[in-house]
Amino acid sequence: MSIVVGIASGQDNRPAVELGIVLARSYGHRLVAAAIDSAAWPMSPVLFESEYQKKLRSVAEAALDEVRVLLPDDIESECLIHGARSSRRGLLEVCQKENAFRLVVGPAADGKPGRIALGSVSTGLLHSASLPVALAPVGYRAASGARLRRITAAYSGSSTSADLILGAAVVSAESGVPFRIASFAPRSRVISAAGVGLDVESSVIDEWANVIRRDTDEILCSIDHLHIKPGETDVAIGTGPDWASALTAVQWEDPEVMMLGSSGLGAIKRVSLGSHAMRILQHSPVPIIVVPRRAKSGYTSGAFGE
Repeated sequence: MSIVVGIASGQDNRPAVELGIVLARSYGHRLVAAAIDSAAWPMSPVLFESEYQKKLRSVAEAALDEVRVLLPDDIESECLIHGARSSRRGLLEVCQKENAFRLVVGPAADGKPGRIALGSVSTGLLHSASLPVALAPVGYRAASGARLRRITAAYSGSSTSADLILGAAVVSAESGVPFRIASFAPRSRVISAAGVGLDVESSVIDEWANVIRRDTDEILCSIDHLHIKPGETDVAIGTGPDWASALTAVQWEDPEVMMLGSSGLGAIKRVSLGSHAMRILQHSPVPIIVVPRRAKSGYTSGAFGE
């Protein structure tokens, strides 16, 4: 299997490459850095290349040259150019051809440092990919030789997030990377939903944590081959006056990734609205791995050993 990293000509590809290296090293897979040449499609029947096509290909080759300098010797890697109708389609074709375990893409150029910024290609991938898509924050860097120190699965109580934690637990068990479950919400949202005053805020949050622990114990302990007993899984609760504070209220390892289900992201035209999942994505201090709805069945079957 492979970790495919999408390389965009004329952009800063280092965040995606650094995250791809960490994932490849942690999961023991080869890394494939892929630049998509949409000008090469469709191929001319007489194999004629215009000056425009030659220019775009040379730009793609230059981007891959910059990537090669970043690739370490301790992982197997390959750089390639793939012709396709669009960047999104091309990356998905490379993933299918290379039997990809993860697809890694970088942030949009106008994002805030340390935060994830969706561009047109990454937004399209979240709604069309059939494998998990890893999103690198702006300016992401990893230490030399770094491996994942933890995988966090974001849990909201939905059926999608229940499948997500099963899949994340299986990945954790297979890769030997520690695993935990986290749930986040602004403090005002928790108290408002409970219909109580601020004087009992602490007890409400404690009860919320207990409910999450009970639910996730039931989910994980139902899978015998995971060998997880009640109370063994680490659960983190993040609350604060706003979403940014809720996400930073829990401790994060370096490097760490957070897995997030996509059902809360909404339709493409509504992807920027204030859904629970989008708020987590926008304020996450660590890279996010989004498991699209089309990948849900694969994660569930993996958990049950099908």
